[in-house]
Amino acid sequence: MKKILTIIAIAAVALMAAGNDANAQVQGEMGAGLNFEIGTGEDYTNYGIGLKYQWTFLDNLRLEPSFTYFFKKDMISSWDVTANIHYMFDVVPMLQAYPIFGVGMTNLYRDYEVLGLEESDTDTRFAFNFGGGMELMFTPSIGMSVEYKFRIIDNWSRSHIALGMVYKF
Repeated sequence: MKKILTIIAIAAVALMAAGNDANAQVQGEMGAGLNFEIGTGEDYTNYGIGLKYQWTFLDNLRLEPSFTYFFKKDMISSWDVTANIHYMFDVVPMLQAYPIFGVGMTNLYRDYEVLGLEESDTDTRFAFNFGGGMELMFTPSIGMSVEYKFRIIDNWSRSHIALGMVYKF
């Protein structure tokens, strides 16, 4: 057991000693990934899955457009399209934190039954995002992120918690 713990400790130190080369955000860096999201608001929570693309357009400043589909619950499904800006700063080697600011669109789709007839309607609304996140890089190209965003939307403001994976190229 001591040998296993020693190997794990040595591997952790080696990863940390790799320095900032593995997590430096330099102009032109790109990445793509998947998110699992929980959207929650007043008495309503649903789950979604999303795609994201990351582009560092200035050192430590990146643009992240994303698309998330929220699965149907209580006759409502939705999707979000967002464009967020992240300012990346190092916490420790291989771990960065960032504030989130952005804009987007949310589409709500409702289908329901009235007097035996199936009805549906859709509503698209503009949104503002703000929050924060952290990104842990396991290797120079593979990492994991966790984020909290608050989306301000007319009559539908809610919190989003996301857990994601990213591949940088």
